[in-house]
This record gives sequence, structure tokens and C-alpha cells, in this order.
Amino acid sequence: MILRTPPQRKRRAGSSAGDDADLALVKSVGGASATGRSPVSDRRLVLYDRPTALVPADAPGEPFDDMVCTYHCRQMVKSEFMVALDTAEKQVQEYQTKLVALEEQLTKSEDERMQFLDKLNYVEQELAATKGRESSLQERLLKELSEYQERYRGQVMKINELEARLNKETGSRISAESSVSSAKELIKDLEGNLHRLSESSEREKKTLKKELSYVKEDLSLSASKNNAELEKTRLRAENYESEAKLLNEQLTNLKKQLDECLREKNEMELKLLNSSALLNQNASTDDQKLIKLLQEELRNYEKEVHEAKRLKSSHTNVELLKEKLLEEQGRRERAELELSKLQEIDAKAHKLELELASCTALLSNIPDVSSYADIPQKIADLQKQALTNLNKVGEVTSRLKELEVALEFADLSKQRAEGEATLAKERAETATREVKRLELMLAAISEERDKLRKEHPTESDQSGMEKTIRELESIIHELKELISHKDTELNIMNERLSLETRKVKSLEREGDQLRSQVALLESKLGHGDYSASSTKVLRMVNTLGVDNEAKQTIEALQAELKKTKERLQAVEELKGQADAGTVVDANIAEKLAQLKNQIATLEKREERYKAVFAERISVFRKACCSLFGYKIVMNDQQQSNGIPVTRFILQSVYAQSDDEKLEFDYESGSTNIVVNDYTSQHEIAQQVDIFIRRMNSIPAFTANLTMESFNKRSIC
Repeated sequence: MILRTPPQRKRRAGSSAGDDADLALVKSVGGASATGRSPVSDRRLVLYDRPTALVPADAPGEPFDDMVCTYHCRQMVKSEFMVALDTAEKQVQEYQTKLVALEEQLTKSEDERMQFLDKLNYVEQELAATKGRESSLQERLLKELSEYQERYRGQVMKINELEARLNKETGSRISAESSVSSAKELIKDLEGNLHRLSESSEREKKTLKKELSYVKEDLSLSASKNNAELEKTRLRAENYESEAKLLNEQLTNLKKQLDECLREKNEMELKLLNSSALLNQNASTDDQKLIKLLQEELRNYEKEVHEAKRLKSSHTNVELLKEKLLEEQGRRERAELELSKLQEIDAKAHKLELELASCTALLSNIPDVSSYADIPQKIADLQKQALTNLNKVGEVTSRLKELEVALEFADLSKQRAEGEATLAKERAETATREVKRLELMLAAISEERDKLRKEHPTESDQSGMEKTIRELESIIHELKELISHKDTELNIMNERLSLETRKVKSLEREGDQLRSQVALLESKLGHGDYSASSTKVLRMVNTLGVDNEAKQTIEALQAELKKTKERLQAVEELKGQADAGTVVDANIAEKLAQLKNQIATLEKREERYKAVFAERISVFRKACCSLFGYKIVMNDQQQSNGIPVTRFILQSVYAQSDDEKLEFDYESGSTNIVVNDYTSQHEIAQQVDIFIRRMNSIPAFTANLTMESFNKRSIC
């Protein structure tokens, strides 16, 4: 049997009266039990192991063999146990509140994570859309390049055919001989052509001035676009700064919460230590022994109670404990994830701080810039300077090319003039030789005449000799006239040669000056780092009027070619003297070289116009797409009756699939919608009926569609 109460003390001799009183009390308790009262209500002693066995009232002097416990002792133990339970429940409630707060923080962090995931998905969708747009643009550009290459090949074939024809014509011209009158007519025609070319050059100057104005407008637009992009970057930087501030605030709040939790923990530990110390100081040794004994009894009692409860609720609480363990593990994992996210956020904040520091360092390094607001103005000034320098370089290079062409033409004319001069000198030498020979012949004939007169002084012989003399004198006179004519031609050619040499020298001087100007501009532009691969030369923007003028000039040149062919046929029919024919051939070759140069320059100009026109069309398409929200593709088609129709295919920027396309047919000023799978849908068909067929407004229909697709995209 286990002892649960301390043994009774030995009684003194003077305590017999107390014993008698106790026996009387026991007897009274026995009478109360007989009347039907409870065994504990009258403060009777009850055996702890046998609570129903009451102490017999008939044995007053009989000693108690079993150890007993009083009611007050049990009440004290219960009160201490209840106080411990209350403190434990309070701690449990505090821990529950802390768990609820942590759960709220976890939910908030999960919501933020979902928001970040949504943002990432949106950014990925935008990236995919931009990649699709870039691929479609690249495909279109490749198609356009293939078309232009095919056209270029066709033009090259035509040029080769024309060159073959020209070669045939030159072969026929070499064998042809023409008269001096046809050469004069050709000179007059050439003067007229020069006049026309001067007029066309004036027109080109006017068109170039217009192109300069257009280029200035384009430059202003590009400057405005650059300013807008700079503002966007500035706004992004501000957003990043605000996000960094928010993240820093969140970090400080979390650190404060952790510090508070640690402080509370330390306070609780200090309180527990203080309470244990106070209890140890105030209690006496006997009380400590009693308390220890009571604590041991209480522990044993708790063990028995816990064993009973464990046996009862072991089967029911195992599953709950497992679920709680799983929940705690999930919470722990979430907390670890949040801690990792906090570390990532710290790293991002550090990166943003470094970027801000680098930006401030760059601002300090840039001259004449003290804040972010000065950067756009500085960039605009630099762009203006670069554009002015590029314009100057482009003008100088175009002037250089013109001068090079003029120099080549002058060299050709110089070579032709030198050839003509050498021919004229040779002709003059031959003429002088013939004159000398004729003079010798005259001297010999005069000697023979004198001899004949001396030997045969007959009248008939004299008359024949006089006739021959007159004929020879007329021949000599003609030869002298030819010699004088050749001398005049030689003088004229010498004058022309001197003029051409002067022109060549002046052009060479201008070329040297322009080269020096180009070198200065290149040094100003690149500060010594100029390279033809990196610098961009601005080309003049051409209008449709300039294209029409170029086409007209090409047609005029083709008409002139036809005229020259007809004249060449006439020249072939007329065969004159050999010398005149060679002169005419030289003039015709010169004219053909000029025409070839003009055709080459006009073809280059036409290619440049086409390239600029294609660039402007692409810019116009991009502007329409960004302003109105639709990609426009134009195709030429034919109806069943053979009438040509232009079809416009429109696709919205906010379209969710490639099948969402609108098709319109444009014919003689009227636009009609074409029914397809997309427009045959119920909602789209209703909008077509309302906006197009009833209200007759295609812009309202497209605007309504863009708003609906934008709303769907933003909701998704």
C-alpha cells in the first residue's frame, strides 16, 4: 500500500483532552451517517484507498493502521492544479493569437505572390505578342525585299538588252556616213536637250528643297519620340524607387516584429525566473518538504489521469495530431519560402540602390547636367548637332559625287577634243603636203608648158594647156579654202580645249575644297572616330510628284533614243565624205555616252525613290497600327467578272487569336465588308448590322471592336 499522507505525530501527555474531543467528534459523525448524511460533510476521516469504508464509531480507542488525507489538503492540491491549468490555457490562447497573426501574414504574402505571378504572366504574354509582331514584320520585309530584287533583276535584264541594242547601233553607226547638215541638226538637238536638262536640274533643286523640309519635319518627329521614350524611362525609374522604398518599409516592419517577439520571450523567461526565485526565498524548509511531497502526489495523480485520458483518446487524437503536424510542416515551408522571398527582395533592393548610385555617378560625369530633367534637353541638343553635321556631310558628299561626274564628263570631253585636235593636225599636215605636191606639180607643169610652148607653139595645144592650168588652179584654190577651213576648225578646237582645261582645273579646285570641308566635318562629327560603317547618311525623302517627274524624264529620254535611232537610219542612208562621217560618229558616240550617264543616274534615282517610298510606307503602317490599333495588309484581287478590287485585311493589336481578322473590299470609292468566320459570329454580326448596315459607319464599328477586345484582354 502506498503512503499518501505523512505519519501522525506522537501526542504529548497533556493532549488526552484533545483525544477525547476527537473521539466525541467521531461518534457524532457516526450518528450523522446513520441519519443519512455524506461521509465527508462532517469532517470525518476517510481512508484514501477505501473512500466508502467509514471509521467505526464503536471503537474510540482503536488506533488507525491506514494513512488518511484531510479534505483541506485535497482542496489545496486542486487549487494549485487549477491555477496551473489557467496559466497553461492563457499561454495556449496567446500562442493561438500569434498563430492567427502569422497565418494572416502568410495569406498576405501568398496574395502578393499571386499578384507577382499574374504580372509575370502578363509580361510573358506581351513578350510573346512582340515576338510574333517582329516575326510578321520580318516576313513582310523579306517578301518586299524579294519583290524589289525581282524588279531589280528585270531592270538589269532590260538594261542589258538596251546595251546590246546600243552596241548593234554603234556598229551600224561606225559603218554609216552622214553629211554636215545632219551633224548641224544633231548639234541643235543637243543644245535643246541641254536646255531641257537645265530645266530638269532646276526642278530637281526645287524637289530637293522640299525633301529638306520633309527631312526637318521627320527629325522633329524623331526628337519628340526620343523625348517620350526618355520620359517613359524616367517614370520606370521612379516606379522602381517607390517599389524599393515599399520593400524597405516591409523589411523594417518584419524586423520590428521579430524584435518584439524576442523581447516578449526574454520577458517571460525573466518573469519565470523571478517567480521561482521569490517562491524559493519565502517558503520555509518544512513547507518546502510538504510542497515537494504534494507535488510528487500531484505528479503521480496527473500521470494516472494522463494515462487514463491517453487510453481513452489515443485512438481519436492520433489522426488530429497527424493533421496538425502536416499543417505545421506546411506553415513551416511557407515561412521558409517567405524568408527566401524576403532575401530576394533584399537583393533586389540592393541592386536598385546600386543602379541609383550608378545613375547619380553618370549624372555627375555628364557635363552641363545636374538632374534627371536636364538629360532630355542635353540629348536633344546632341541629336540636333549630330543631325546638322550629318546633313552637312550628306550635302558635301552629294556635291562631291556631282563634281566627280562633272570631272569624268570633262575628262571625256577633253579626250575627245584632243582626239579631234590630233585629227585636225593630221588633216592639216596632209593638206600642206598636198599643197606642196600640187605646187611642185604646178612648177613641173609650168616648166613643161614653157618647153612645149617653145617646142610646139600651136594654138590648139595652148588652149588645152590653158584648160588644164585653169583646172589645176581651181583645185589649188579649193585646197586652199579647205586648208583655211581646217585652220579655223583647229583654232576653234584649241579654244574649246583651253576652256575645257580651265573648267577641269576649276572643278579640281572645288573638289579639293569640298574634300577638305568633308574632312573637317568628319572630325567635328566623330572627334577623330569617324567610320563609314557606323555613320548613317540621311537620304532625302521623295514625294509622289518627284517620282512622276523622274518617270517623265525617263520617258523623254526614251523618246530621244527613238529619235536618235531614226536619225541614225537616215545617216546610214546618206553616205557622204569620210571625214565628215568620222566627225558625225564622234558626236554620236559622245551623245550616246551622255545618254547612258543620264539613264544610269535616273535609274539610281528611281531605286533611291523606291527605297525611300518603301521606308515611308512601312513608317506609315506602323503609325496606323500604333494610332488606330489595327495592322493593315493590302492585296490586289480580281472579281469573277475581271474587275480589279483592292482588299484590306485588318487585325487588331488586342486580338486573342490570328483568326480574328476583318476584310474589306475597296472599289471605285466604296468600301464593303467581306463575311468570314470571324464576322459570322453572333456578337460580331450584330455589331456589323448596327454600325455598318444601319448607321453606315465603319470607324465606329472598328472603334467598338477595339474597346471590347481591350476590355477582354485587361480582364484576362
